[in-house]
Amino acid sequence: MLRRTSLRTVGFGLSLAAMATFAAACSSSSDDDASAASSTTASAAPSSAAADSTTASAVPSSGGSDSLVLKTAKGTAGIWLTDPAGRTLYLSTKDKGTTSNCYDACAKKWPPLTTTKSVTVSGKYTVPSDVGTTNRTDGTKQVTYGGHPLYYFSGDSAPDQIKGQGVDGTWFLIGPIANIMNGSKP
Repeated sequence: MLRRTSLRTVGFGLSLAAMATFAAACSSSSDDDASAASSTTASAAPSSAAADSTTASAVPSSGGSDSLVLKTAKGTAGIWLTDPAGRTLYLSTKDKGTTSNCYDACAKKWPPLTTTKSVTVSGKYTVPSDVGTTNRTDGTKQVTYGGHPLYYFSGDSAPDQIKGQGVDGTWFLIGPIANIMNGSKP
């Protein structure tokens, strides 16, 4: 014999399920998730104007002043640095020390990560003391990590893409311990 369930009972059950899902979603979010979501929304894909792409990446810190927080991503290549929106960061082996050799056409293809804010890093294996800046010829401050100036690749169109890895044998992901990721994992 089939049991009949009233629409009222079904509606009440669905309402309870919806409320439970909503409560679970609200209680499982964290400040990191919220700030990452807001920075992803506020950030556009890297543009050829370095200052535009970096300023959009600045996120408020807990102290009330703005700061740029570098993070890590993990994939088949290992663990590498990203900006707050998950856009991959690269280094060039043609740079000498903290001095960038990438200007003009190079900087259009490889926009430098510049900032006017303080810079920090978080994520597995990162070394906060490795964060720094260097002056570019146009007076902007380019972010460095472990002494390496950092860049975006214009060919990466979404977070966590690594299409610039190994380009021209000189552009590589930068690992969390400031290692050049030229094929070996950190």
